[in-house]
Amino acid sequence: MSERWSSLRLRVLAIEDGVFTIDRRLLDKAFLVGVLMYHNTVEEVFIDIVEVDGLDATEKVLSFINRSKHLDLVLLHGIPYAGFNLIDADGVYRLTGYPIICVLDRKPDMVNVLKALKSRFPDWSERFNMLKKQGEPVEVVLDGRLVLSIHGIPLETALKMLNAITFLGKTPEPLRVARLIAKGLPPPPLVKGSL
Repeated sequence: MSERWSSLRLRVLAIEDGVFTIDRRLLDKAFLVGVLMYHNTVEEVFIDIVEVDGLDATEKVLSFINRSKHLDLVLLHGIPYAGFNLIDADGVYRLTGYPIICVLDRKPDMVNVLKALKSRFPDWSERFNMLKKQGEPVEVVLDGRLVLSIHGIPLETALKMLNAITFLGKTPEPLRVARLIAKGLPPPPLVKGSL
């Protein structure tokens, strides 16, 4: 049995967004999915709708957290969801006390992010400041290279937690399951009664 299959049992809420484009056309809304897992068991799935490029993703994540049982960890796949609908990971940690780990495949190119924000949003400065306050991401290797932004726990603890919930490859299982569900849903405009 791999060292990875730790005896550490964690209750984790993982967040992922669904499809928000059709044929390269940006939609108005996207699904936001929260998957609550205890060790390797899915306990609950939360689904809500967020505005593409909106400002409501943080509020929806807080709602998922409030509907969850006690948590050990919240996992995000970055800060931007549904385009540039930013989740304030640091704010969520400060409000709830639950540690947050943002798992990325690579470090964000902040120069290009800033250009994109300036070209699309009158409130680009506030959005860019929210991204900057999330802290400097750190690169780690866990069966592959990952970039982490960690809130509320030290790096060593974060790595132990990620090892305990990563079974195959480099993606933590709760995040992998959330991604499968979110990407498997059709866009909200195609789901009767979703808007």
